[in-house]
Amino acid sequence: MSFTATEEQSASPALLNEYKQWKAMGAGGVSFDWTGFMFCKSVEKTIARSDTTNIELYNSPERYASGWKEATEAQKKAAQRSFLKEPLPERDGPRVRALKFVLPQRERPEDYPQPQDVREAYLAAFDKLIENPDTRWATSKLEKRGIALFMEESMPLSPLVALSQREICHIHGTDLSAHVTLSFPDATEVIVKGWGERHRLSGTDRLHLGYTMVFVPNNVRETEVLARILQAGVDYMKSG
Repeated sequence: MSFTATEEQSASPALLNEYKQWKAMGAGGVSFDWTGFMFCKSVEKTIARSDTTNIELYNSPERYASGWKEATEAQKKAAQRSFLKEPLPERDGPRVRALKFVLPQRERPEDYPQPQDVREAYLAAFDKLIENPDTRWATSKLEKRGIALFMEESMPLSPLVALSQREICHIHGTDLSAHVTLSFPDATEVIVKGWGERHRLSGTDRLHLGYTMVFVPNNVRETEVLARILQAGVDYMKSG
């Protein structure tokens, strides 16, 4: 019997229940087993932030934004302006929150029921993002699985978004939540209007400060708003 298996068998009922909840989200980012779960727990304790709706971090990029010192003035200005075509509407209903885990970060368990028309509309909008010049599809480097939209290698890359490895955004096939790298004002807008929250590693040396989780769409109309958010991520990343 391996050490890992022995460790799992000797775990407390509370920790085993938490592991069950973690597994229920589906795979993403780390190995989908006890080792991956315990790595996630370690990251939670040592690196991750819990203040994922705190927008004050965006007011101190010199403290929280990786690459700030290396960025040019033009790149800093780009990070501090909005790329949304217009302000977002307030999201209807009570505010939702991501599940507590860091890796992966999801809103719902994998088996949560999803209307087929919403899934189809959202994925169709996601597919249209490839119409942006100088972008390409590839396996997500941040999730280690699933398709993500990337900037072409020929495009200039700001040191502020270097941690994203040219990855702009991806949608999780499990629950339809998404991640996107946004400018600081756009990330603020998403959080304030109830459409998402920061990743628990954003604002650390592991992820861009504007790396944002976008919540699951509840209806087809909401997919249009979420597509606008993803497009803002495209425009910001391509700003150089």
